Amino acid sequence: MTFRRFILLLPLLTHVLTGTAGEKDRVTVAVFSINDFHGAFVRNDAQDIPGAAAVWQTLDSLKAVYPHHLTVSAGDNFGGSYFYSATRHRSLLPQFFHDTDIRISAVGNHEFDEGQDALAARWNDVELRPRNWDLCYVCANVRDQKGRTPDYIQPYTVEEIALSTNKRLRVAFVGLIASSTPQQVSTRRIQGLTFSGDYTGVLDSLRRTPGYEAVREADIRLLLTHIGTQMNPEQNAPEWNDKDKNNLLKINDSSFHAILSSHSHEAVCGRINPTHYPVVQGQWHGNYISMIRFTVDTLAMRVVKAEPEIVRVAPKKHLAPGPRRLQAQIEELLETTRTQGGWALSKTLTTARRTLRHDRENKYRQTEMGNLVCTAYAEAFRHAASLKKEDIVIGCSHFGSIRSGFVKGPVSVLNVGEVLPFSNPLKTYRLTGRQLRELVETGFHNKKYGHLQTSHLKITSDGQGHVKALAYILPGTESPKTLPIEDKTPCYLVADEFITNGGDGYSAAFFSSLQEVKADGLPFTTDAFIEYLKQLPAIE
Repeated sequence: MTFRRFILLLPLLTHVLTGTAGEKDRVTVAVFSINDFHGAFVRNDAQDIPGAAAVWQTLDSLKAVYPHHLTVSAGDNFGGSYFYSATRHRSLLPQFFHDTDIRISAVGNHEFDEGQDALAARWNDVELRPRNWDLCYVCANVRDQKGRTPDYIQPYTVEEIALSTNKRLRVAFVGLIASSTPQQVSTRRIQGLTFSGDYTGVLDSLRRTPGYEAVREADIRLLLTHIGTQMNPEQNAPEWNDKDKNNLLKINDSSFHAILSSHSHEAVCGRINPTHYPVVQGQWHGNYISMIRFTVDTLAMRVVKAEPEIVRVAPKKHLAPGPRRLQAQIEELLETTRTQGGWALSKTLTTARRTLRHDRENKYRQTEMGNLVCTAYAEAFRHAASLKKEDIVIGCSHFGSIRSGFVKGPVSVLNVGEVLPFSNPLKTYRLTGRQLRELVETGFHNKKYGHLQTSHLKITSDGQGHVKALAYILPGTESPKTLPIEDKTPCYLVADEFITNGGDGYSAAFFSSLQEVKADGLPFTTDAFIEYLKQLPAIE
């Protein structure tokens, strides 16, 4: 080798020997994520929801800063959104994901809200679904009855980012979902599926499967999880928020560069596990964009640095053309979409004289909002069955089905839908007073999901919070009158179907089919609330 040729090769040899590259050989690659969007298309400043148009515009701004990028979702793309469910067959979600270039998603628990067939179909029945768009769901720890990953899910996927005309960087995403999913989804929606909490075992097994070389050989490798994290206030550091968090802490595979999390609706940014993975979670409803910035040595195609960040989404006064078009579509759907009962989403029903809160972080109590919702359920059955006010009819709801409260001011159909987005069937049961007391007792000690919400009940409890006596508060009386509910007192209980199938930790034994009472014309939950509120001049 000549001296001149050696001199020309010296920079490359130096790089090989030291493992470092010059600044000109490094690029920044950004992986963006949204999580727990829940179909929150409509801006609502009171609930800190920026709206889909603002999410799109913020993403475009970030992409302009970081031209080498990918955008994914960490799951729960819909569910918990009345706007989404009401506009289901004209849904804007496929178009929104197409516009923001989201083609990869973790599987969240709400992905099963419409059943496995709908999940597999990926909105093929939606008229606005772009023809050239599809969504790849990744999840490695869900199995069907044959012990396999369902056909509509992949355990992982690998995408490419063009760095130049002749160089591409490969990014791998391995998916995981919370093992608590069966407690958060209607049983019939996930029939035949199991969700493993042995996260380390799942990942170890995955490494031995044919084709995993694609992940192993990718330049950037991430865990895309619908598993919750939170910030530890004492340490100001992320920690897992999951029933199998001890298994999650054992994940120490240095081949993964970062973790994208979701599900717990917390804003999280930092490093987690002994391996110090960068981890981000953008709260929910699109109010943050999660981002991992990777510095990549393009000569060795090696990650030099990974930095986590979450970026606040703030609604803009002036929207760019694309987001402005989306906003116009949202407004058009608000005016033209009607509920099962024929109400336009934009229709004002009544006025709240004050703010009524239902804080899901303060869930061990009866709320005024919970009482109002449960009253609507009870009155819907009373009307359908032509009962008198002396007939004991109790409405009940698990805490989590009521997603928010009302802010002071006009209450629209959409506001009602945001409170009760799932619009489930109502079911009625004839119980004894003793059975009702046992249900209320269970609901008062539901450690994970919060207090049972009820209507028309005066509850007497002891110092340990155990229910000692119940009395029925007669509706429609100026000064509250009560009737004692003894062990053999006949009662009607009206409940959201979800709780009757074992949802949120309630035993289905409380809701025997032998005690179910059928009533023609009984509306679904959301329409029952709408029908009740439209009769109120104001919510005092």
